[in-house]
Amino acid sequence: MAKKLFYIISLILIIFILPSQAAFPIELSKDITVIARHGSLEDTPENTFAAFERAINIGVGGLEIDVRKTKDNKLILMHDNTIDRTTDGKGYVSNLSYEEIKLYDAGTWKGEKFAGERVPLLSDALQFAKEKNIKVLLNVKEYGIEQLVMSHIKEFDMMHRIYFGGTLKSYRDKETDIPGSKLVFLPPDEITGNMIDYTHEKHNHVGTSMIGSDDIFEMSKRMIKGVDVILTDYPGVAVDLLNYVVRNNMKNKDIVAKDRLGTGVGGNDAQILTLIDIMTNEQPDKSRLAALAISSQPKETTIPILVELLTYKKKLRRFNPVGKIFSVFKKEEKDYSPPAKIVRRNAAWSLGLIGDNRAVQPLIKQLKTEDLELRREIIHALKRIADTQSTLLLNDILLNDENPYVRYDAAGALGEIKDGDSIYPLITALKNDKKWIVKAGCAEALGKLCDNKAVKDLKYILTTDAGSEASWARDRAAWALSEIGNDAIDALVSSLADNEESTRRRASWALIKIGNPTVPHLTTALRSTNKRVRTRAAFVLGWIGNKKAVLSLSWTLGDRETKVKKMAIWALGRIGGEQAENALSKALNDQDESIVEYTREAIQRIKL
Repeated sequence: MAKKLFYIISLILIIFILPSQAAFPIELSKDITVIARHGSLEDTPENTFAAFERAINIGVGGLEIDVRKTKDNKLILMHDNTIDRTTDGKGYVSNLSYEEIKLYDAGTWKGEKFAGERVPLLSDALQFAKEKNIKVLLNVKEYGIEQLVMSHIKEFDMMHRIYFGGTLKSYRDKETDIPGSKLVFLPPDEITGNMIDYTHEKHNHVGTSMIGSDDIFEMSKRMIKGVDVILTDYPGVAVDLLNYVVRNNMKNKDIVAKDRLGTGVGGNDAQILTLIDIMTNEQPDKSRLAALAISSQPKETTIPILVELLTYKKKLRRFNPVGKIFSVFKKEEKDYSPPAKIVRRNAAWSLGLIGDNRAVQPLIKQLKTEDLELRREIIHALKRIADTQSTLLLNDILLNDENPYVRYDAAGALGEIKDGDSIYPLITALKNDKKWIVKAGCAEALGKLCDNKAVKDLKYILTTDAGSEASWARDRAAWALSEIGNDAIDALVSSLADNEESTRRRASWALIKIGNPTVPHLTTALRSTNKRVRTRAAFVLGWIGNKKAVLSLSWTLGDRETKVKKMAIWALGRIGGEQAENALSKALNDQDESIVEYTREAIQRIKL
């Protein structure tokens, strides 16, 4: 009872006495739910269980996930309408079956340690959320699937733990009998006591969106105003402010295994011939599944057959005048077999799934086809096989092909092959290609090649402000620089001076990923004449947490800029230790009350 009374008194003091810029109080942390957008995007691939587990481990209270429907009516987690950006496959979600989508890797683009991550089903995500007792903000990305989504929610008895977003939000507004609170996002200037009270009176929750921002001071300000939910791309920042304790240290996935489809089933000639017959004579969907099944059969038998099918031509029926006469009197049977081009595409796809380099030359021979989808399928197959035999031709396609999607596919394949001979073509395309999707593919590939010759041009992409069209490429450039590591540190540190906040944010998290090797560069940056550089340098040092930065951060406590000073205080509180505590204690003599409160909070954090 005494402890509860202490909390109540503390809250009254915070609300009515402390200035609005005061440090965020630990007592409020229990009342705010941090919702991680797509998981923990600071260091994990979006909409995957790796991201969800990371978010849970750092202490979030909810996840925002995107939902789309596949061709075979499965609900999966996917933000874009294609799988191109976040997997090593290609195609529109609505045109692909889940059986195919789950073959593709959804994690490697964020780092080799995430190899094997798959695109999750909504059902698995709901089961995960139920077991972890967290909220889910469902962002349904297309119309017409609301009823199917609702049936999943009811099946897992999650109605009271769901916030409705996307097309599901308007559906919920029409269905008044749906239980649970609505999540009402308020613009920053409308987060006032009156608006919060009004929203609560209607039994709804107040949310604030910090998408695309890791500004700890802005987050703190909104939290203090009394929001119920904060939606963020950087849950680690929000949780750090709230001082949550890690609730879970789950090391192994218990929902979805990373394994590919079971392919250890033996085959025989009769089975393979049956599958070939289905592949060439049944409807397109069945043909695709047969191609998948063939990829699991013995290579020695299937590769020659599939190579032959790369040039498959549908047999024409011979003209039979007698048969023509009799056909008038009987119903003609419909031909459901797939077009020849579908068979050829499926053959290329199956050879890619097999991954044997004996298929490289036959695949290359067919790249002159005018069938765009077959060309893309062949390049994806070469990407999966990842053999240097195809490097020369892929380099040429990257630099000269007319279709930007084909050039993008070629860049992705070169990134998997990791042949040093492709570095120059990739850099050339990164600089000269007019399409940002191609630049994004080149940036990712150069990150996998980890060659320092690309640093200058990757930095140029990172710091180029070309609107939303360039966002994907700039994200990949930052990731690539972090993969290059030590040789990219100077480029990243200098990017902290960029005029655009999104550039500074991307560079910051790339430096955080590199970690301890950046510390000497960042401590030097604390003396920069640019206040933005000093602020970001302190921020990154706080996240890295290396005690070697404490002395330099202590000197920064005397910075003339309030925001820089506050960031140094926060960083020292996060790093902790006796030296940091002593430096902060000396700073309590600062006459600025808001600085004093931040300092007290940082000292309290160290002691805890």
